[in-house]
Amino acid sequence: MNIKKLSIATVLVSSLVVSGAGSAFAVSQGETIKIGSLTIVERVYENPVEYDFTKALAKSDLNKIGPLGNDMTGTVYEMSTKDLYKSKSYEAEIENDSDENDSFSRKVTRKTFLTGKIGGSGETKVNWRIIEGKVGIHAEISFGKEDTIETTHTWVIPKRTITTVEYGSKAVKTTGNLVKYFQGRVKDSN
Repeated sequence: MNIKKLSIATVLVSSLVVSGAGSAFAVSQGETIKIGSLTIVERVYENPVEYDFTKALAKSDLNKIGPLGNDMTGTVYEMSTKDLYKSKSYEAEIENDSDENDSFSRKVTRKTFLTGKIGGSGETKVNWRIIEGKVGIHAEISFGKEDTIETTHTWVIPKRTITTVEYGSKAVKTTGNLVKYFQGRVKDSN
């Protein structure tokens, strides 16, 4: 039986494109910007900051297999690790010193990619569906692809407050084996 660890990293990494009044920020990170009644201190991370790591796989789940056919034949993904985390590439501390709520907008882009090793190229699509079902995620992009998504994000800043806003992504990393069973016995595992 050939056993290899399988590693899938679904990472949605964010980057920021600043437009409008804050474009001077590209030169002066961390300096104060004043826009109307808002006082803003922005930070853009060229290498996104990863935080809030959570081990999401309980020990009791380690050896559970998914439902197979009546004769216990089929392929399942058996996870050995599953980690969830967040990644931020932009944050701002915004002070609204007026008596009314205000809003703050930025044009941002984020890079999405899905990497790892999940078998031969002909099996990739089928294997990814098996892993996606077991891990409990739905990727924004197909396996082995990379894309950049651009959007304008707006935050509402309550009156007379100092608010911290972030832009980033959530990600999952898992390792395990794709196991093929035939009549209840392991035929292949990689």
